[in-house]
This record gives sequence, structure tokens and C-alpha cells, in this order.
Amino acid sequence: MLNEGVSNPHDSGNERGFSPEPMPPVDGGGAGGIPRPKAIGSAFQASLASTAIASVATVVGVLLDREWLDRLVRQVLEDAGQRNGPAEVANATVMIQVFLGLGIVLFAALFVLFAVKMRVGRNWGRIVLTAFAALGVMNFLSAVASTGADLNLMWSLAEVAFAVTAVIYMFRPESSAYFAEHKKRRLARRGENRR
Repeated sequence: MLNEGVSNPHDSGNERGFSPEPMPPVDGGGAGGIPRPKAIGSAFQASLASTAIASVATVVGVLLDREWLDRLVRQVLEDAGQRNGPAEVANATVMIQVFLGLGIVLFAALFVLFAVKMRVGRNWGRIVLTAFAALGVMNFLSAVASTGADLNLMWSLAEVAFAVTAVIYMFRPESSAYFAEHKKRRLARRGENRR
């Protein structure tokens, strides 16, 4: 027989009395052996997705929009009393693109840090991500109210949807218990260190 000697994990046992061992959790747990709920992993992934979408949207909407960059550079040069000829505009555009690109990378790295800290049980990471999600929702709603259902807002809609999804997962009962257990263990370690 083709499957001879292969156990079926759905059977409670087989002819030889073999009972399969239960599988360990997919997520082995956070620091200190506290099992990490699946909701925390989902919140982490949703936070990363929101950050990635926001970064890509900013690159597409700001760095690659030559017309907007040209207007910005000309306005900055004019306000500074500098010449705004083609060479000056080209140089300033490259400089602004570099600074904006570095800013995007910096903010993306900060959001990844917040998500990682949330994932390992730091409540402040959860609070910061929640605050930024709330700010994103307010920004999105005000943009919709002022411009209507503009096609450019699709990036913001996706970003906000993932951020809100992350918040929902971060505040599920099993997630709150996870953060509470981490806090309890940290406080217990601090108490032991003071003795």
C-alpha cells in the first residue's frame, strides 16, 4: 500500500496504538515564555502592512509627482530669495527628494519598531500604534469630507483599514491578557532586583 506506515493525524490512534502528539503552537511565545496569541501576530502583520502601504503611497504621491515637486522647489527657492532657474530647480529637487526619502525610511523604521515592541508585549507600543491609527482615521475622514471620494484617497483607505484592523486585534481579550501578563512579569522582576 502506498501510505503504509504513515499515520493520519485525524485518527485518534491506529492499529499499533499510536496516538499523534499535539502540535506545538505556531508562535512559540514571546519573551519569557508567555504564549503569544494569534491576534498579536495578526496585529503585527496588519501594522506592517499599514506602514508599507503608507510608505509606498508617500513615495508614489510625493516623490514621484514631478509637477508638485517642481512647484514646491520653486516656492522654496523664491521664499529664500534664490534664483529659480532650471539648474537650481533640478539641484534643489534632487536634494528635497533625498531628504523626503530619508524621512520616509525613518518614519517607516519607527513604525516597525513600535510594531515589534507591541509584538513582544510592550503596552506603550500598542498605545502608540493606536494613537497613530486614530490620527490616520481623522486625517482620512477630513480628506474625504474636503475632497470627496477622490481616487488618490485609495492609498489612505487601505492604510487606515490595516491600522484599524491592527487596533482591533491589539485590544482583543486574549491580547489584553498578553500585555497584562508581560507587565506583571516585568514588575515582578523589578521587585526581585530591588531586594
